[in-house]
Amino acid sequence: MNETTINELAVHYLSRSLVKKTFFFLALFCSINMVYGQDNITVTGTVSDINGPLPGASVIILGTQVGVSTDFDGKFELESVPSNATIVFDYIGYSSLSVEVNNRTVIDVTLEADISTLDEVVLIGYQSVKRSDIVGSVAIVDTDEMLKAPGGTAGERLQGRAAGVTVTSGGQPGTTADVKIRGINSFSGQDSPLYVIDGMFASSLSADFNPNDIESVQVLKDAASTALYGSRGMNGVIVITTIKGKQGPLKVDFSTYYGFQDISKKLPLTSADRFIEINNLTYTNNGETPLNLNTDVDTDWQDAFFQTGYVQEHNLRFSGGGETSSIAVTLNYFDQEGAVVGPEYERYSIRVNSELRKGRFTFGENILLSRSNRTRLQGAPFVDLIRMLPTIPVLDENNTSGYGFGNDENSTFGTNPIGLQEHYSDKNVRSRVFGNIYLEYDFFPSNRKPSLTYRLNLGMDYTQSRDQYFERVGALRMNNPDGGPSILEDSNNEYFDLLAENTLNYNQEFGKHKVSALVGITSQQATNTWTQAHTEGLAGEFWVQDNGTSSAITRGNNQVSGLKSYLGSATYTYDDKYSVLFNIRRDGSSKFGADNQWANFPSVSGSWRMSEENFLKDNETFTYVKLRASYGTVGNQAIADYATQAVIRLNQNYVLNDQVVPGAISTQLVNPNLRWESKTTTDIGLDFELWKGKFYGTADYYISNSKDLLLQVPIPLSSGNTGSNPLANVGEIENKGFELSLGYRVSSGDFKYNIVANGTWMKNEVIALVEEAGNIPIFGTNQVIRTAVGDAASSFFVLETDGIFQNQGEIDAHGVQPDARPGDVIYVDFDDDGDIDFDDRQVVGNALPDFEYSLNLDASWRGWDATAYFYGVSGISIYNEMNWWAGRYDDNGNYRTDVTFWTGEGTSNSAPKPIHSDSSMNPIMQSDRWVESGDYFRLKLFQIGYSFDSTIIEKMKISKLRLYFTGQNLFTITNYSGYDPEVIGNNNNGNFLTRGIDNGSFPSLKTYTFGLQLSL
Repeated sequence: MNETTINELAVHYLSRSLVKKTFFFLALFCSINMVYGQDNITVTGTVSDINGPLPGASVIILGTQVGVSTDFDGKFELESVPSNATIVFDYIGYSSLSVEVNNRTVIDVTLEADISTLDEVVLIGYQSVKRSDIVGSVAIVDTDEMLKAPGGTAGERLQGRAAGVTVTSGGQPGTTADVKIRGINSFSGQDSPLYVIDGMFASSLSADFNPNDIESVQVLKDAASTALYGSRGMNGVIVITTIKGKQGPLKVDFSTYYGFQDISKKLPLTSADRFIEINNLTYTNNGETPLNLNTDVDTDWQDAFFQTGYVQEHNLRFSGGGETSSIAVTLNYFDQEGAVVGPEYERYSIRVNSELRKGRFTFGENILLSRSNRTRLQGAPFVDLIRMLPTIPVLDENNTSGYGFGNDENSTFGTNPIGLQEHYSDKNVRSRVFGNIYLEYDFFPSNRKPSLTYRLNLGMDYTQSRDQYFERVGALRMNNPDGGPSILEDSNNEYFDLLAENTLNYNQEFGKHKVSALVGITSQQATNTWTQAHTEGLAGEFWVQDNGTSSAITRGNNQVSGLKSYLGSATYTYDDKYSVLFNIRRDGSSKFGADNQWANFPSVSGSWRMSEENFLKDNETFTYVKLRASYGTVGNQAIADYATQAVIRLNQNYVLNDQVVPGAISTQLVNPNLRWESKTTTDIGLDFELWKGKFYGTADYYISNSKDLLLQVPIPLSSGNTGSNPLANVGEIENKGFELSLGYRVSSGDFKYNIVANGTWMKNEVIALVEEAGNIPIFGTNQVIRTAVGDAASSFFVLETDGIFQNQGEIDAHGVQPDARPGDVIYVDFDDDGDIDFDDRQVVGNALPDFEYSLNLDASWRGWDATAYFYGVSGISIYNEMNWWAGRYDDNGNYRTDVTFWTGEGTSNSAPKPIHSDSSMNPIMQSDRWVESGDYFRLKLFQIGYSFDSTIIEKMKISKLRLYFTGQNLFTITNYSGYDPEVIGNNNNGNFLTRGIDNGSFPSLKTYTFGLQLSL
């Protein structure tokens, strides 16, 4: 009986009675076994490349999960192989090879290096697809290159690895990098991407996530790619899969590194002698008597605060698998002591990823357990390094605290930065369980078509965090009470997030047609509980609430939110040339009122694989060319829990019938009609490979419009609103951008190299604010940052200057600053009203870059490998508040030695005359004197390594041994005068109104590490 006969019987089967159908089914089953059932044999052989055997190559029977890995000599033995089966040989970096058995018992193969990645399978939006079949704008990160950079967080390692992704980070231990995809999309501060880690959602890649667990990273940028995440997709989605066990014998991988870290730059600040000279001049220029400054003290506060920190990390992984199961267990320890006095971070984590297959069922889990200890940086010490005088000692036994902070003659209102870290303590202990368990059922055998799979995914994120803040007795700055009691604050936070997803995934191929579809129902609930206790007057260092002499003051809250969703996706492809994809998600959120709880987020996208057309199919130059286009809408539930509910203040007394009775009052107006923020994106893209993958690239142009953005609407107090102003959906932002990624790779014998360059151009414009208030601009701290219609968000809005008055004649000719004196700053009167005031401020820069770029150079020769990774930005400005402190003379602080201030006509046209008084608006005005270019070009990473030859290490039963050296942030080309141009502001926290202000941000660190990688 042949296959044609079976098909004819199957058609005839449809017309049979129920009893006959049963017997017919049994007969058909036996017939299928007669056709497909074959004798099993044992196959052996060797897998090699042009240089010799390949240990660890994958050897799998096509259509099954049965397989083995090659040994140290590239040999394999595969049992129970059907005599007519096909075996697939695969090895990382090589083209997979399918070989028909044809009853052979010995098969030797040679694999060829694969320089194309089109057949790579990646996870995108609940579905796995080949890279060549991607329809939307998706950046696939080279994780091998990304993970070469040592570091505590995965977010900072993403910098420059994908066009359209902006990452800013500093060197403070335990902090999370700030990640933005395609600019600012919301005013709410909730503009970070969604992270999907093995199917579980996370709002950030926090420091308790071990980046070494990562196997793949996909960045979903356009609405077509993110629509299946609906209200979570407005700021982009980063999909991460972690390392799983692979079939083969138990494999042991160990990696370790140890390094040193330093602040790479010191500001040029005066020593005591020069400081006394300038400070005396500021007083005498104002007709005052100079201070009686210390002449026997000369403190370099930067030297006292900076130190050589260290960083170390150790990873141990056990992985392997058989025909029906696999497992990977990773142990991690990370430890970092800061490059300044105070901050530290320590992490312990274990990850268990396992999978079990039984028939058509697959069970698995991905679980991360972590615990971290963090000591936070206190205050703004980098500002205090400037404000503290070199005539003040670090330690002073005459003060209760034991730290120096000045006196009436050596006066400053700065805080002792060393004392701030040592005298106060702010510690955090955090424990986390994060991951998911899943079940899959295949309705059809895995080697037959069509494919219909059900998946149940249950995710959990449970975090328990404790903060302890301890303030000892004693002052650290002038005019502070010195006899206050010690203070202890205990805060406990418990976060519990549960996710349940049910999805059906269908795939079918018939002829030139491919169809895939996905439907699903998901629900998620998050509970956040917070409590705090405060006590004072503790004896000694016993940090417990009962040790306080005052009664504990307690407070706390509990918040619960939920999200329910329905999602669907359908893809149709014809002849591997034309594809169209439809996505839709319907979300319902408990954060909104009953009339606005639900919203729909659809998208449509299509692609044309031009390289499959006859006019390009046999072209030797254009191996792969695909044109893409997409349009869709995603959303953002960017409000706090209960934001649509009125705030009620209890224990308010009323007088009724001449008696005082308790009551309550509503103190803050709210808007019950709040609805989802949304973003609509149009994207056109091109993917291409030339010369069989040697040269490759991706280009995208997009326009996104974010509307219904939440902003506070001014409400008069007379309306009964005594709290913050209520929110309304009134804002609108437009982002336009062009992204380009190019690569060139060559493999020639022992020598291989790869060059990858990324570039991102973006323009941001505010379209609407609060129309009811006349679209009045929104201002940040000191009104330095302004967001106004027609400008980019986070623009610097300050006075413009035009040099320094050199003589009285220039003052008279200017005519606008009659009280000015020679040596004062010239301010521009833009509105020509004869006065310098707020109306003369102008936009002089923006905190968002116009252009970001990166370049990665990677080469290997025999056992040697080297990587150099460069990153840069241009078209960005920074408000250098550090210079504002050093450049004002009305408040005592240190001065910069690289500033030539005015001492007479012609001596300076940039820095004014140093004078203690500020009656003429000299230095403290918010002006363009403090706005600098933040452009920079930086060598982010340089690494060189050596892998020992297999003939040397195989005697020790080692399959890999690599030693390497890494340098990070080795040099930076910039005109920025602060510590580091890569700043977001210490107090940014996602706030667009403080972005780009350098108010003492922790700079990036220069790091040197030595590491080892070992595999057994």
